[in-house]
Amino acid sequence: MSESFVEPQDVLIAELKERVRQAERQRQPLAPVPASVLAVHRYLVGSDFEGETGEDPGEEQNVFDVVVTDGLHKIKCLLSPKLNHLVHRNELCAGCQVTLHDLTLRYNEGDVRGDSFIIIKDVKFRTGSFSSDDPGAIPHWSNALPPETDHHPLTGRWGHYLPLWNNEDPCGEQWEQQEGEEDENNDPYADLDRMELNKLASKYKTMSRPYPVVVGRVLARARVHYYGKPGRDKKKWTYQGYIELGDSSGTASMVLWGSTVPALYKKLEVGAVVKVENYTVRHSFALRSRPDLHNNQLPCLNIELNINSRKPAAVVTVVPSNQVDPAWDLPDVKYKFVRGVELATTEDQAIVDVVGLSTFVGRWERLRRPTCPQFWQSRWVHVMDQTSTKPVVLQLFATSQPGIHDNITAGHIVVATHMRVMQSTVGREKKKFVYLTTTRESQVYTTGFHGSHGYRTEQALHDLADWLQSGKARQCALSAVIGGCYGYPPLPPTLEEYKAGLGQEKDVKVTPLHHLPAELSSLHYCEGKRVVVQGTIAMVTYRPHPQEDREQQQNNRQERQNNRGQLQNDREPLQNSREQLQNEREQLQNSRELLQNEREGLQNDRTVQNGAHLAALTSTKPVPSTSHDLSSSDEDIFSPVSTRLRSRSQERSPVTEGGPVTRARSKDMDFEWQPVSLLKRRGRKDMRKAARVFEDSESEDTGPKRKVKRRQRRPAHGPTDGRGGSSGQQESAGGLSEEMNIDIELEPLREETDQTMTVNVTQLPPALPRLTTGRLHPLTTPRVWQPRHSDLAREALRLQPSELRPARQDNSKVEDMPVPNEESYYIITLLGLNNDVAVDMLFFPVRHGAHRTAYSHDHDGSFLAMLENGGVAKDTEVTDLGLPAPEEVLDVRLVCVLDCFSHGGDNVELVLNRAYRVR
Repeated sequence: MSESFVEPQDVLIAELKERVRQAERQRQPLAPVPASVLAVHRYLVGSDFEGETGEDPGEEQNVFDVVVTDGLHKIKCLLSPKLNHLVHRNELCAGCQVTLHDLTLRYNEGDVRGDSFIIIKDVKFRTGSFSSDDPGAIPHWSNALPPETDHHPLTGRWGHYLPLWNNEDPCGEQWEQQEGEEDENNDPYADLDRMELNKLASKYKTMSRPYPVVVGRVLARARVHYYGKPGRDKKKWTYQGYIELGDSSGTASMVLWGSTVPALYKKLEVGAVVKVENYTVRHSFALRSRPDLHNNQLPCLNIELNINSRKPAAVVTVVPSNQVDPAWDLPDVKYKFVRGVELATTEDQAIVDVVGLSTFVGRWERLRRPTCPQFWQSRWVHVMDQTSTKPVVLQLFATSQPGIHDNITAGHIVVATHMRVMQSTVGREKKKFVYLTTTRESQVYTTGFHGSHGYRTEQALHDLADWLQSGKARQCALSAVIGGCYGYPPLPPTLEEYKAGLGQEKDVKVTPLHHLPAELSSLHYCEGKRVVVQGTIAMVTYRPHPQEDREQQQNNRQERQNNRGQLQNDREPLQNSREQLQNEREQLQNSRELLQNEREGLQNDRTVQNGAHLAALTSTKPVPSTSHDLSSSDEDIFSPVSTRLRSRSQERSPVTEGGPVTRARSKDMDFEWQPVSLLKRRGRKDMRKAARVFEDSESEDTGPKRKVKRRQRRPAHGPTDGRGGSSGQQESAGGLSEEMNIDIELEPLREETDQTMTVNVTQLPPALPRLTTGRLHPLTTPRVWQPRHSDLAREALRLQPSELRPARQDNSKVEDMPVPNEESYYIITLLGLNNDVAVDMLFFPVRHGAHRTAYSHDHDGSFLAMLENGGVAKDTEVTDLGLPAPEEVLDVRLVCVLDCFSHGGDNVELVLNRAYRVR
């Protein structure tokens, strides 16, 4: 949104409420107020939202409280539901700079306290962003009311905020509270009167309350379940958490309700021993599936222990590990780690555990749920172990562990438990693609969060630790990547197979191309959506990634180093040439003396003849002039060695209008000089000053011309003559050698030349509506992980935080992380069948051995076959890729499967997954 033409007014946040109150009483508009956003909090619409705020929520289910600051104080305001789309698209977020328009002050007339809050009805965005080393240190304004300072919503009766992008993760300071602290007595658990779970299951209906104490070990923990509904805020805490508890007699479910979930959930980690008192018992929910605990000897009991905050108030205590009585005979947590080589033979839908070194960590993607306007949140991760050269593919959904997920990055050990094996068969060939996905009880751990979990004693971890000491593991870590568009399993190569893979939906839902902009504009932040369109190819553009240029430059640098050795070999014949030239000089001197004597004899014997005959006689006998010394250019005519050196020097450095050319071939020396870049580089300032800019007009390279910098030619010895030529035979040999040394020292610098190649298949009308791709987002292409970029990688892979975090000390950006060499891409312009609209799509062909997976690399290598299979043909190199012939794709009707992804705002990524020919 553009900045308002009204001049913003410098109003202190501490005075904002009073200024708004005065403006409303005087019926005068308040000038725009500049501010910065510190936090954006989400919660559901309350039962009396319109009565409290005077705002009609319409179909909106979410409400947002926004904390703004002027750098001195902060204040919490309510965002009008009409502006919710700014948060959904991540335009209004923590750290953005805004001007506040149309502010109103609202009192809750139904509350005796008469609390008031500001409603933001319009907002404009300013350029730049706000950062702080300690955002939490900014104080509230002096007269802030409790609803403004507490971590509670301004409206409704909810007792908490929700996470900004999902409903599964803990959010807020209430989750950090510790209720029911561990008992510090010497031995509070001695002679404990406890009841085993199987006895409780058989007698609880006839027993009086309170029930006896139960002691058990946490064998599994499900992710948090939020069951709140808009308009139903009678209960402040609408959370539920399932814990699988086990003792020597069996396993049962323990269910946390309401406010006990934030109080106890984080403490009840898998493996903890707990003492449960004052609970209630009921028969377990029949439709709920129970987790596979790998404890086959323990019976699964059909009871649930309910933990409530009141009526009765349950007491759950974590027993310290040093006070666990061995006589309790509590079962250990069992694990079933699967190795990479074993995964292909593991049965479908099996529950397994996995550990490995992360070699790929994808970005988060939000998937809209089909039954409600909420989102799932998932990402793809690859882990490697010592048993296989192929990674184990993990699909990780949110597991109520946001702190751990935010720290997962490449090059770290990742442990995932209670994962379900998914075997997907694709295409007529029934190719099997296997991956693991999370279940309700899955838990994920990474480096720094392994703690004292029981899996640390498993053999799988010890074997992985030994492998991590090898060079193979280091190589895997240093070749790891993060981010980029990714999908798994791959789609089949034909439209018929794609239809068959849809299951019951045999008909493909095709979106008309002119409806695509509306589909894209409806995407929320980080939302992924698959859309099918159709049309014909109008234009294809191939863009090799700049990393390919850097690879070529590195090869050139290696070639120049090899040329140094070649130069040393070439200097020896040049030295021999000098000696030969010296001998020829003496011969030339003798020849000149002989010619001079003959000239004098002819002059004496010559009779007087007419001028015409004399002119004819002298013109047929070329004689070198004696007016020049031995360094004159005339003597070159009589020196075959000098002639070769001079021709070689001219071939090496021909003079053009723009200057000498650096790229030319020397047949005698058998190497090629490469052009030098114009891009500045540290430590080369002196060379840049001595360089001249010119076009490579003589290069035999068919690629685009490049501007080149190079030193001007200077004579090696002696003065120059009037024509700019050098004097002395040493210019031909010694001067050439010096010039070659200069060129070899000039390494190719990083350049940003446009290597784009385009083929026009169909001429598009100038006025045709066209949806273009714009500039690539940094995480559209994967980035190579490096240890020094670990913090940057973690931050880049996280979703936008709800609250502003302290600024990083370094100024590095995602763009500073290198891109894999194979990540070149195409921009394909698709023209609608009605020729009324066109759209640009990105296509990243998968190469053999890349972290992404194509259906097959066994095809004829044509452009259309590459679009159908998703990858290049086997053994295809980077330099082999290019443009299709126009006649290959002309008027070929294609059904295109597009993967759409929103980076926020109008930055929408449109990637072509498959393009099927309509046969």
